Formats: sequence, structure tokens, C-alpha cells
Amino acid sequence: MLKTKKIKIGILICLFVPVYIISLRSRELQAQNLNHEQTSFVMPSGNIYCALIGEDNKMLRCEIQSLLNPLPPQPYSNYCEFDWGAGFLLRQQGKPEVLCISDTIAGSNNTLSYGKTWQHSGFKCISKRTGLMCSNSDGHGFFLSRNQWKAF
Repeated sequence: MLKTKKIKIGILICLFVPVYIISLRSRELQAQNLNHEQTSFVMPSGNIYCALIGEDNKMLRCEIQSLLNPLPPQPYSNYCEFDWGAGFLLRQQGKPEVLCISDTIAGSNNTLSYGKTWQHSGFKCISKRTGLMCSNSDGHGFFLSRNQWKAF
């Protein structure tokens, strides 16, 4: 009777360990895939969305649902017939441009938690409770929050 118990336990361990190892490996692969696929994110407030766009992800587009505050003037009358001041477009080099858009990139499920940094394709964004700061490799960028914004 003692030999039977040892065999049953041995079989149970042999069956359980490979499943556990496969489960852990699957989680590791999922985490790696998320890191490679995170070309877009949303702030925890749900007010700011960002995504890499264009050929080879060479531009960062960030939209603020509450619009830029205060709203910057358009370069000239009727310059933008769509939504003016919905955020910024930042190229890998140069200063950001105010968005004039008729579509949206909103919808990402990848939340960039407060205190975390996102880096991809030469862009860097830092999420804080006070807002989002993004920059390109030559140091130009922007700060976005519900109450204020700044381009640099």
C-alpha cells in the first residue's frame, strides 16, 4: 500500500510541474509581446491618448480629450476646419505641431501609470499626476494636462 501512494504522488507531481512551467513561460511571452506592441497608450485619467503613427512609427500623436487649455490661436482665419487644439504631433526631430484633426487615436488599453516612463522610436513620455511630458531625441516636446499645456 505504501508503494502505491508513492507512485500516485510521483505521477501527480510529473503532471503538475510541466503545466506550471508552461503557464509561467506563457506569461513571460505575453509580457514580452506587450512591451514590443505598446506603440500606443492612455493616461490613467482617460483624458490623454498617444500613439506612434506614420511610416516606421516616426511621429508621436498625443490627443487630449478636453482640448488644449487655453486653446491656441490658429495661424490664420479658417486654417483648421476640423478639431483645432486636440493635442500635438511630434516628429523625431523638431518642435511639436498643434493638431487639426477629424479623427482620433483614442481607444488604447495600454495604461501608462503615473510615475512610469514610456520610450519608443526615439520618443520619451513621462506620466505624472500633474500631466504628461513627451520629448523627441533632440529635446523638443510638450507638456499636456487638463489645465495647461506647453510646447518646447
